[in-house]
Amino acid sequence: MSRDEIRDKILGVLSRFAERTGKKVKLTESTKLDELDINSAQMIDIVLDLEDEFGVSIDDTETPKLKTVSDLVTLTDSLVNA
Repeated sequence: MSRDEIRDKILGVLSRFAERTGKKVKLTESTKLDELDINSAQMIDIVLDLEDEFGVSIDDTETPKLKTVSDLVTLTDSLVNA
């Protein structure tokens, strides 16, 4: 799967999350996750969605390192295309 395909799917997951929380943020790879007001419980939900979407397992120690959409894309790409 290409990085662009991974990015598009991640943006879809984050868009659905943003819609549920009422946040109006233009999502790009440079979007900071804190712009979405994501708390730790919500981040777990997002990670679980991504694990289901891509059939990968994201280590709990990686979650605190995720600051931007690009971080999510890079991590997911490394797992999907390992």
